[in-house]
Amino acid sequence: MPTPRKTDSDHRLQGTKSQAKDEGSAFVPGRPKFPKGLPQAARSVFKRLAGLLEKRRHLTEGDVELLRIYSLLYVRHTKALQQIEADGEICVYVRMDSNGQPHDQYKPNLWLKVAETCEKNMVSALDRLGLTPANRAKVKPTGDDKNKPADPMEEFLARSPGSATAENAAEDDDLEGLVN
Repeated sequence: MPTPRKTDSDHRLQGTKSQAKDEGSAFVPGRPKFPKGLPQAARSVFKRLAGLLEKRRHLTEGDVELLRIYSLLYVRHTKALQQIEADGEICVYVRMDSNGQPHDQYKPNLWLKVAETCEKNMVSALDRLGLTPANRAKVKPTGDDKNKPADPMEEFLARSPGSATAENAAEDDDLEGLVN
């Protein structure tokens, strides 16, 4: 089992450098435009998923179609579950035999197939977006914002102890005469 990776703060405290390869991300973060023609029920699902991906720094403008498809599948799945709840999972269908006599036949509800297909496709979309435990690590975060302000403490810790500024060097010259 490999040694766990040290955090950046541990490296700063111990004066070491990380050997881990950080590829970074070539993807620019961005919120996709809201697709036209999306039903009202699917809009809240689209916004919820977009917000979740944005919080995780996995959202790009190219995710619009996958989010749209997932939103439509979610609405279809909800409708199918409502029909299954009303009719039951097993329904009675009337079939005619070869003599033209009707017979009751028990079969799975046709909406059950719709719900199962939606569930399968929804899980597939969530996998591709990195929202399942198995694929969470496969999705790389988007690039960092280059314009974020620097932390003064980070700058202080990043300086090496031997580096002196011109101002500190002038102060050291003034103190040389005081030392015996």
